Formats: sequence, C-alpha cells, structure tokens
Amino acid sequence: MENLEILLDNLKSKKNLRQTLSGLRAGLKENKEFKAFFKEDGEAIKALVESLGADDAKARKSAALLIGDLGLAGEEKNALLEAYQNEKTLFVRESYLKALAEGGAELSDEERIVLNQRLEQIDGTDFPESDMKHILAERKVLTQLLGSQKESSAVFKEPSGVPVLMVPVKGFYEPLKKALNERGITKGFSQIGVLLWPGDIDKVRDLRIYDHLKYLISGDFTLEAEKIRDEIRKSALASFIRKAYNTSVSVRVHIHEKGDRSLKQAKRFTGELIRMSGGDLVNEAPYDAELHFYKKKSGGYVLFLKPLAEDQRFAYDCNRLSTSMQPVKAAVMNALISDHLSSYARVIDLFAGNGSLLLERDEALRTKAMFACDTNEAAVGAGRKNSELKGRTVNYVHRSAFTFDTQEPFDEIISELPDLFEKTDSDRTEFFEKLAKTTVSVLRSGGRAFYLTAEGNEMKAMVRKEGRIEFLKEIPFDDKRSIFILEVKK
Repeated sequence: MENLEILLDNLKSKKNLRQTLSGLRAGLKENKEFKAFFKEDGEAIKALVESLGADDAKARKSAALLIGDLGLAGEEKNALLEAYQNEKTLFVRESYLKALAEGGAELSDEERIVLNQRLEQIDGTDFPESDMKHILAERKVLTQLLGSQKESSAVFKEPSGVPVLMVPVKGFYEPLKKALNERGITKGFSQIGVLLWPGDIDKVRDLRIYDHLKYLISGDFTLEAEKIRDEIRKSALASFIRKAYNTSVSVRVHIHEKGDRSLKQAKRFTGELIRMSGGDLVNEAPYDAELHFYKKKSGGYVLFLKPLAEDQRFAYDCNRLSTSMQPVKAAVMNALISDHLSSYARVIDLFAGNGSLLLERDEALRTKAMFACDTNEAAVGAGRKNSELKGRTVNYVHRSAFTFDTQEPFDEIISELPDLFEKTDSDRTEFFEKLAKTTVSVLRSGGRAFYLTAEGNEMKAMVRKEGRIEFLKEIPFDDKRSIFILEVKK
C-alpha cells in the first residue's frame, strides 16, 4: 500500500504523470482494497479528472481508463464526454467511451444524439488506411455504449439462384458423398464440402446426414487492408443480406487460414463491413450468421455465408442435454447401418438420453414401436418432449436398462453406450457382462444390436464369452468409436 500512496502523491503533484497513472491502474488490479482507499481521497480524484486534459496523450488515455476502473464514470460523465469531443488523437478517443460503457453511465437523450452523430460520421467517411485501426476501435465502443442496433431476431429466407455449399459432418464425408451420388450429384466435391448449383439443392435438401449449408457470395477478395472497402462494395454481400434477412443482422467473420494474420484480417473485415452497412449489420452475440473465407489455390479467397438459424430438419431437438447425441450424428449412424435394419421393427435404446438416436432410426426406416430406457430423469423428460414435437410415440422407461423386463421381445437394440474411460477394469467387465445378458433377454432370436462404443476389445470379449451372440460387423464411426453389429443366434 505504501507504494500506492506514493503514486497518489505523484498524481496530486502531476509528477511523472504517464508512469504514475499506469502504476495506479496496475495497483488497482493487484490490490482490491486500494479502490476504496483511492475513492476516499478527494484531492486525488480531482487530480485524476484534471489529467484528462494533460498534454501527454498516453496520460489522457490512462486517466480515462482509470476513471472507468474506479467506477466513477457516472459522477464524471460530463468530464469524460467533454474530453472525448475535444480529443484529436485517434488512439485515445475510445478510452473515454470505454470508461463510460464499463462504468454504466446513463446518457441523456441529447448526449445520445451527439454520439449517434459521431457514429454516422464514422460510417459516412472514407478514412485513410493508417487511421482505420483506431476508427474501428472507437466505433465498436460507440455501438456498445449506445446499445444494440438490432431491433428483432433476424429471420433467414434463402435467396433464389445462389450456389450452396453442403458441408459434411466432420469425419463423415464419404457417407454424404455416397448419398449424393445415389441422387445424381456427381460433381462439385471438394475438401470443404459439396458445391450444389441452383436446381440441385432441392434434390438433396431433405438429407439428414450433412452438417449445415453455406451460401456462396460472389466477389473477388484478397483481404488486403487497402482493398477491403472496395472489395466489399463490388461483392454481392450487401445484396445477399438484403434479400435474405428481414432486419439488421449480427455477423462474425472466420478466415480459414493458419496464423495470427487471419485473425487480424477477420477483425479488419468485420469492422469495415459493419461500418459500411449503415446499421444493417452488427457484431454482437447472439449471432445470426457467419462469414467464412477459404483460400483459393489460384489466389484470393472465396466467401460463404452460414446462417445460424434453427435447422428445421431437427426442429424437434429442443430439449437436448449436454451428454445427448447430436441429431445429425444420430442420422449418420443410422445411415451407416441402413443395410442391416429391419422394416416395421420393435426397437429399444437401452441408454436413450433425449431419444435422438431412436427418432432418427424411425426416420431411416419406419418402426413398429420404440422404447427408451435411461436412469437420468432430466433426459427422460427431455426425450418425452422431443418425441411429442416429432409426432412419434416413444415409450420412455425411467430405469436402468439392466433391470428392464419385456413380455414381447424386440427386433433391434440401437444404443450409444456410456463412456467407460474413467472406469476400472473390473467395472468395465461387470458392465459388459450385464450388457450381454440384457442383449440376449430383450432381443428375439435373430434380433440385432447396434452398439456405438470406444470399448472395442471389451465388446469383442463379450461376444466370445456369450455363446448366444454372434458378431456380424464393425463399422468405424469417428476417431475413437465404432458401431458393432451383433445378432442373437437363431
């Protein structure tokens, strides 16, 4: 505290002002008690406010930020606003706004008008490239201080005649390629997805095994700092957004290129784009869309827009737990085992979670009846709601699969087995012993089980020990797990 008291004395006497203010900010972060001590020193506070008019620009910046750190923005609002309006040094201007925003200062209607005028000035002026870093930083804090410009949730409406990139679920490119080939799509395949031209997308839109869609935005992009504004103006981005959305849109930018340079490029492009939009675009969560840049072999970048609207294919999935299987992965799993499924089958999921695997099983091939077991009450409740939204009947049982008893045997079991990674060897052995007994007890003769697990060795050992179960096939699923197809011997 002694050192901090010396710094306060230096502040009052305006001694080494830049270093003093910087030291006070650091001391405030290190010593929580110092804040109250500082605020009780009226002479020091007066000197701090006076420092907003210091000759040294970095001292003015530190003084503004320190006022915000101390929570004095409300009391010193007029001093901060006056200093902001008088400030000529660009890198300092955002500091006054930061202090006001972080300090929760309430603005009058007149003050908001003045700040909005500055925002309009920024958006309507072509600044030199050397100034843009600081201009965009000032603009960002201005919008924070004035509040969101979004009036309502943006609703995406797909513009006609735009090429679409169908992006596969990570690790499942081949199943998607196969499904598209079966529907006559044989071109447009690349490392990032499948480019579908207008007319083709409607042939395959109902597929459930792609991850998402991105829309091609025509334009020539180098993302070089001095060319960004012109590249945005000449591209189809503005017209696409006007056609696709009913209100202002919140966007974030991703540049798929390694290195710090891509992050700087993304920030620069975001800032320029929002500044040029005149309020039609903002950069704040929750986001409505993402802009994705991919490097072209020929040089430059190609741009896609990814809407973040709810995926209507899985609109039923409104009640998902963090441990639940994503519906699109459930759809992929069912696609991988499609040749082994029975029509009009009685199906049970022994570890159902919120039921996505069962519901996607029914989508792959209509079932006769579906049953679901889970010990998690929240998962059972979520599953029941999801099945109602889907319009399908799933009989949920809130109990352990290993104690489930049925009068009528099932044709299929389909389950994502629990993660046993942290279990002991004896716990794993016990689990698979119980699973073997349950498999045999609930399936009819010739019935099949589809188990997704990383415990391949244990699964194979279970089959060897249980003479009534036959191993049919192992299908790789992701980096760690496979689908094991088993059959109860006839």
